[in-house]
Amino acid sequence: MDSGNTEIQAELHRLLAEMGSDFCALGLLDPESRILSWKWAAGNVSDRYRSIEDRPGRGFHQSVLKIGRAMTLQVSELIAARQVHEYPILLAEKLRSAYAVPLQQGVKHKGVLLIGDRVRRMYRPDDRNVAGRFGERLMSAVLVDLSDSSTGTQDL
Repeated sequence: MDSGNTEIQAELHRLLAEMGSDFCALGLLDPESRILSWKWAAGNVSDRYRSIEDRPGRGFHQSVLKIGRAMTLQVSELIAARQVHEYPILLAEKLRSAYAVPLQQGVKHKGVLLIGDRVRRMYRPDDRNVAGRFGERLMSAVLVDLSDSSTGTQDL
């Protein structure tokens, strides 16, 4: 599993460099509880992201995963709508703007790729395309990583 983790971390660092962003993280859904847990990150200010879990019916479940499309999040708008507490990873990483991409295998949602900036940013179409491409590559890397795990039976 270490080689898969190294590959995923390397991809996240490449994504940061290509997008010129401050932070990115990969969150996976537990297949039974449907809790979204943040497994990997790059550009993080602390390791708090590892303990953050998004439960069904809130945050990324209510937005990105329910709709099934990528979306831009602006912390100032979330504060105005009194929804910022539903996105604790944005607060923990001091992000002001974020772009979240749903990760899918077939028609099933498997997780979220989050790209964020600590300044207000508008994500251009080129940025969104880059994020989508990286999301697909990361989903492939995660699937390989999990199939190589010791049990060999883990499923996203």
